[in-house]
Amino acid sequence: MVKPVGFDQKIMLHHLDFTANEARKLSRKEMYEALDYFLRNDIQGAKSRKNAITMLMKIWYLVDEEIIPLRDKALEMFPSLTKEERLLVHWGMTILAYPFFKDLVQELGKLFRLQDEVPSAVIGRKMKELYGDRRRVEVATSAVLTSIKTWGMVDLLKSRSYKLRPKISITSTDLNPFITEVILRATNVTAMPIDLLHNHALFFPFSFDISAAELRNNHQFRINRQGIDIVIVELSS
Repeated sequence: MVKPVGFDQKIMLHHLDFTANEARKLSRKEMYEALDYFLRNDIQGAKSRKNAITMLMKIWYLVDEEIIPLRDKALEMFPSLTKEERLLVHWGMTILAYPFFKDLVQELGKLFRLQDEVPSAVIGRKMKELYGDRRRVEVATSAVLTSIKTWGMVDLLKSRSYKLRPKISITSTDLNPFITEVILRATNVTAMPIDLLHNHALFFPFSFDISAAELRNNHQFRINRQGIDIVIVELSS
C-alpha cells in the first residue's frame, strides 16, 4: 500500500501564525475565506493557494480528535508566546498533522547527531525508501526542506547539503507538556524514559529541559520509576 504524502508545497511561518491566531475565533467556513484572502499577497495561483490552505487547516484547525485538547491548549497560549516558542508549537503541530514531515525531520535529526552536514541527496533517498520512488515524494521532500530552511532551522550550503543552525533555546517550562505529548503521540508509544525526550530527533532544532517534577503536576501524564535511575513518562489518556 502506498503511504500518503500530503505535504506538497512550502509553508511560510507568517501563514502559520495567521492561521493559529484566527483559528481561535473563526468558523470553518470563515477560516477558509480568511486564509484565501490573506494568502493572495504571497500565492498568486488559485490551485497553489488552495493547497496551502488545505495544509494550514490540517495543521491547526482540522486536527484529529485526540489532538484537539493539545491544539486548544496551544492556541490558548499562542498570543503570549515568543517568536521562538511559536515556532516550536508550529513544528509540533506539523509533526502531528503530517507523518511525512514527521518522518523526514526525524531522519534529519538522527543524521545531524552523526554529522554536521546532511546532503540533500541522502535525505531524498531515505524518503524514497520510506514512501516509494515517485515524483510526489521528491516534491514533498523538497517542500519540507524548503519550509524548514525558510523557518530558520537549517542552512543550505553550495554543496547541496543542509547544515543545522544554532539550536533554538526554549526556556519556558509551560511548553514542556506540549513537547512531551507531541513526541509520545508522534512516535506511537504511550510511555518513554524521560531522558529520551531531551535531544529527541523529532525536535532536533530546539534545546529544552524537561523534568519529571513538572510533568507530575500535569493530569495528562503519569510518572513511574523503573529501577534506580530510570523515570518513565506515560500518557494518561
